[in-house]
Amino acid sequence: MKRFLFFILILFGSSTYGDELRWAADTESGAPSVFYDGNSQLAGFEKEIIEEVCKELDKAPIFYQNDWAWLIPGLDHGLYDAIVEGLFRSEENKDAVLFSIPYYACPLSLLVREGDEEIKSLEHCRKKKVGVLCCSRPRIVLKEYEDIEVFEYPNEHGALSDVKNGRLDAALLDYPAAMYSTIALKGLKIVNNFDSVEYLMAVRKGNYALIGEINGALLKLIQNGKVQIIVSKWGLTNPLFDAYIAKMVGGSGADARDTFEREQSSSKFQKYVKLLPIFAKAALVTLEVSICGMIVAVALGLVLVLVKLYSPRWIRFIVTVAVEIIRGTPLIVQLFFIFYGLPFVGITLQPLVAGIVALGINYAAYESENFRAGLEAVPSGQMEAARALGMSQWQSLRYVVIPQAFCFVLPPLTNDFIAIIKESSLVSLITIVELTKTYTTVASSSFDFFIPGIIVAVLYLALGLPFVRLAKLAEKYLALEKSAYRAKRIPKKSHINAQ
Repeated sequence: MKRFLFFILILFGSSTYGDELRWAADTESGAPSVFYDGNSQLAGFEKEIIEEVCKELDKAPIFYQNDWAWLIPGLDHGLYDAIVEGLFRSEENKDAVLFSIPYYACPLSLLVREGDEEIKSLEHCRKKKVGVLCCSRPRIVLKEYEDIEVFEYPNEHGALSDVKNGRLDAALLDYPAAMYSTIALKGLKIVNNFDSVEYLMAVRKGNYALIGEINGALLKLIQNGKVQIIVSKWGLTNPLFDAYIAKMVGGSGADARDTFEREQSSSKFQKYVKLLPIFAKAALVTLEVSICGMIVAVALGLVLVLVKLYSPRWIRFIVTVAVEIIRGTPLIVQLFFIFYGLPFVGITLQPLVAGIVALGINYAAYESENFRAGLEAVPSGQMEAARALGMSQWQSLRYVVIPQAFCFVLPPLTNDFIAIIKESSLVSLITIVELTKTYTTVASSSFDFFIPGIIVAVLYLALGLPFVRLAKLAEKYLALEKSAYRAKRIPKKSHINAQ
């Protein structure tokens, strides 16, 4: 009941955040930026820096997950107040947001396979394949090399795995990601550090008050040495950072890099057992989105088919066109349109609501066809008999035709529900952390897609199988009800002969 009231609240209400700072990052990028550690806790040097900023501003930090490529659109959408994820100023984004002063600086690192003695710099990468993170500083640097074949990836792990597996010759990444990847993913080495990139926080364009507060807090943290302590603790100091800060202040505290190295060398079984609560929570989100989306799909699909069959011709034409548009366009396009497009016309939905609406509308088009087939399978004499008994058309549909049609529709409904559970993975693109997003996040942090993949596959199977079983029981029950009804209505052959 509480979750239902929360759903209604976010659907129709407006949120107030008080003294909170909502910040966003993509945990799929992995260590050492923002990631989930071996204890299922959010960690990373950028996470620690924004927490120190919040202490200075006397605000509570609230974390939001979003994909790297969609961080700025999410900021424009008002989902959060700031981005803390290694953003840099470029021609594409310099006018889209307000940037803070730098909180970190580092070189770019070129990684190759261990044993590769041919590639020493980008000059040696000419006519070779190099992987980069999309929308990143390395992508811009490689534009100057027309004879280098560039492959863009949504996260660093994809590029690094392809280098290790021989699909790419090298990867060009920011220094922190490159350094930690050589710890977690054996078989790679850094051969060159060059160029530079500065990490900046970002807020919505026009929010000068907040960017002023963040800049003031960062300046104070740099002056009192807390930023340097965090960077040193994570083992991320480098000449560019030292030049920007001028000098380090204070001790380094516990070495987070050593902790990360110990976690990577620890038992994988123990590590994934600790991560099971994260997977379980994500599975509940997947189930919630799927069930709510299917409820919307069934209800809307039934309305659509009734309108198509029993409304005036011009209304049927409009509904038919709408259904064909929905069926003819990809779900991901509809999802982005509902979440990022509708705010331009004044309709802003929370991520959970937008995901449910997108899934519901998309599957409603298919359910309407299922219901149409089911209604047409009911003999026309059933409607005529009901009308002859004095029922209205709506009463005939409600009490006679639709219940019988449901018997025919139940099997395809079950199949569609299993499909919607799997399709729900797309809602991760609008900041919802469900099962598939948790899989990619954990896998990217641990550089292991095998064991987390098995865990996620088992969970998806566990989510779907109970509903398949329930559907079969329902089909059997409805079949028995129908048989019992016929047994009462049809006299036995011996009794007919006796008469």
